Amino acid sequence: MTLVNKENTQESARITVLQSDDIEQDIRHLVVQTLNEGKFSPEAIKQTLQDVLTGATEGASQQLEKNTEALEQVVSGIDAALSQVAGASKLAIEEASSNLQDFSDHDLKRALTDLQDLESLFLDTLSDVANKGQETTKATLTRLLEHLQNSGSSVGDSVTKVLSALHHDLSKGGRLEKIQAAEMAKTASVSFIRMASGMLAGIADSLENKK
Repeated sequence: MTLVNKENTQESARITVLQSDDIEQDIRHLVVQTLNEGKFSPEAIKQTLQDVLTGATEGASQQLEKNTEALEQVVSGIDAALSQVAGASKLAIEEASSNLQDFSDHDLKRALTDLQDLESLFLDTLSDVANKGQETTKATLTRLLEHLQNSGSSVGDSVTKVLSALHHDLSKGGRLEKIQAAEMAKTASVSFIRMASGMLAGIADSLENKK
């Protein structure tokens, strides 16, 4: 059962925790579907994660006997979704690096930096929601955060592998050096965000078809 309300991600997350038979997969789907709508900037990703985690904690607070298990699945679902985001970013950066007319070294440096910061964005948002949450969910979220900080996350592992591959490919012909020497763009270009969202949609569709 996939419960996606495009107008209210927070409410979708709450209902998912209360009604879903597979919270992890439905939360992953919710995050991916929300970001598919062109919400691919770090600010938009952070807002999506805040909405999902806030809604999920509200749902978990309404069924205390399943509180811990539900939140574990929520965090795992977000982690899996962000691993897909890392994969989509890789494909978009590869495409952008071959399109010199539309994407500058400044754009690529911004994109690489945003990708590098993806895990910390996830953990920082989890920490924010845990600190603001009710006592019934705060302890569980804090424990899950500490586990990710100590053991690492799926998205962190994905980002490490993706950046290694990108640096290897971009170093050919000296492109990586030019990107690293460029000034940092304030934000990723709208074109890049659209491209990355499209790549994420393709990855999601591929996984759903295999399933």
